[in-house]
Amino acid sequence: MDRIENAQMNSLGTRKLYYEDVHQTDFTAVVMECVPDKEEGYYRIVLDASAFFPEEGGQSADKGTLNGQEVLDVSIKQGILYHKAACELPAGTRVTGHVDWNRRFDFMQQHSGEHIISGLLHSHFGLENVGFHLSDREVTLDMNGEVSLEQLRLIEQEANAYVWKNLPVNISWPSSEELLSLNYRSKLALTENVRIVEIPGVDLCACCAPHVDTTGQIGLIKVVNVQSHRGGVRINILCGDRALADYTEKQDSVWAISSLLSAKQPEVAGAVARAKEDARLQKERANALQAELLNVQMGALPSPEKVHHVLLFVGELDAIALRNAVNTLTGKYSGYCGIFAGDDTNGYRFIVGSASCNCQELADRMRRELSAKGGGSAPMIQGNVAVTADTLQTMWRSL
Repeated sequence: MDRIENAQMNSLGTRKLYYEDVHQTDFTAVVMECVPDKEEGYYRIVLDASAFFPEEGGQSADKGTLNGQEVLDVSIKQGILYHKAACELPAGTRVTGHVDWNRRFDFMQQHSGEHIISGLLHSHFGLENVGFHLSDREVTLDMNGEVSLEQLRLIEQEANAYVWKNLPVNISWPSSEELLSLNYRSKLALTENVRIVEIPGVDLCACCAPHVDTTGQIGLIKVVNVQSHRGGVRINILCGDRALADYTEKQDSVWAISSLLSAKQPEVAGAVARAKEDARLQKERANALQAELLNVQMGALPSPEKVHHVLLFVGELDAIALRNAVNTLTGKYSGYCGIFAGDDTNGYRFIVGSASCNCQELADRMRRELSAKGGGSAPMIQGNVAVTADTLQTMWRSL
């Protein structure tokens, strides 16, 4: 019986070097099997031993190389690790593997930080972690109950206090009998080959992933978002270098806003609120002036006895004012009443109404001849068009 058949019969499968030494990044191994995946165009490579942690337990796989070629993914099935690669490595080949340590350590920081947050939410509020996702871009925890942002901030403070205590992160493989006496967190009912990760006084959880040696190596834990999710909450956290990078990015934004608004950094939120309110008031004043100008323009239009169709051009004006103005015009004129807001360079937003003509017919014509976009009903249409005022006036004269 060859080695791979032995591995398939062994519940532990491939020898997992990341369990023997989480810091080991370089290793040698023998290729036991190399099977082409014809659909994807890759090879699935099985080794007798590997330091690559696979995609498992909500966490993405390690990255690295085998004999210099990139390992694209690592999966696990019945304890056997399958390394996805673009080039063939024939069975019997002795290979050298290398795991990307920076990525491994980053994931260790995130996962250990998640254990602290989940453990504290469990002990304080009785919440269970029912979903976990760790990738290059995000870390999410799905909890089965509600927790407020204020409560999470208290949890965050306590979590970081445990980081600074530099507690040991203990790994053990209790027997089935020993498991019965342990009150540990687990999403699944497990009975054998259970790996327990313990942070003394904080958390006791079944977990398959690599972790830091001590909580101090996490560096920092930061809750960055919380939202309702399937009857509970989804929490986004960042730890270690990710938390520092996030702080730097946000600090740069605060510096920029502080400079733009001439406000002290701790006061930028208030400065932004005031700037937003000032902009709203200025827009209201501009709209009021535009409305006054529109009334003047409407008053200067030829009388309904002389024309049936009317056309006006205005600057930027909110949709409600435009609609009200069109309604006023349709009460006086029997034909198409159109108001176009904008300019020849940037195009026009328009509303056209009529008490007796079918505006949908005009919309069809504008789409055909002017490539206008929009729609509506027989009494009124709206949309936008990128043509000149002269072109629109020519069309109106042809109505």
